[in-house]
Amino acid sequence: MPAPVALWRLVHPFPSIAVAALTAALVPFAGGADRAARAAQLGIGMLLYQFAIGAANDLADIDLDRRSKPWKPLARGALSARTVRLVATGAAAGGMALTSTLDLGPWLIGIAGLACGLVYDLSLKRTAFAFLPLAVAVPLIPAWVWSAAGEWDGLLWAAMPAGMLLGCAIYLVNQAPGAADERTAGVDGLAQRLGARRAALAGIAAFGLAASVATVTLAFAGEGGRALLCALVAVVAMLLVPRAARFFGRDGLFGVFVASGAALALVYLSAL
Repeated sequence: MPAPVALWRLVHPFPSIAVAALTAALVPFAGGADRAARAAQLGIGMLLYQFAIGAANDLADIDLDRRSKPWKPLARGALSARTVRLVATGAAAGGMALTSTLDLGPWLIGIAGLACGLVYDLSLKRTAFAFLPLAVAVPLIPAWVWSAAGEWDGLLWAAMPAGMLLGCAIYLVNQAPGAADERTAGVDGLAQRLGARRAALAGIAAFGLAASVATVTLAFAGEGGRALLCALVAVVAMLLVPRAARFFGRDGLFGVFVASGAALALVYLSAL
């Protein structure tokens, strides 16, 4: 495997780009001056943070991956552990440096999001609290964007429980397909304890609750049209659930909920 290809796979490009793109897409909704520059700063900063988290994940999982995912760059020896540590450290430092011109509050919120990912990789992934870092990190994204713009809105507080539920849902459906194999290999996270089927069902329930919180909050805030859009996103997602693996492959449910979650966030946050 050529080194550039191995490095690209190491940093988990699909979820990294998806989170960075969502972050940048929220900037126009937050308002403020210099939106294009801020979108680039936050989007690239988030991308670097996600690269650091992805590299640290593979470093922490090297022994497990050698048994269950031997095609991964570090597990197969295409990259050295030293190189991966340099990538993780460099990406994290680059993200912090790039966003250092923000006010202290938003700069620290960005670092808190990075810390969530690293705590998951290095500590909580194999525990019953494995869902917690993502549950905390998801609502930190709009908090980061709006605080960087110097803006805040009461609806952001209501976004916190919805975001936490969405983070739980994404964690569960992401882990569900390989839950049995990972439990056998010694991973004892929440999804592995539940098993593939129950983890997927719990993820579906958490997503439904997240969409319900967003819909009801918008309805009470007088945003009937946006509430209807949130409900429609949820209905489409639920219709895709039984067909997700057939249409989109093994990780189809994860892809459906990531895309649907991004759509929910954009509709909800456009009301701010």
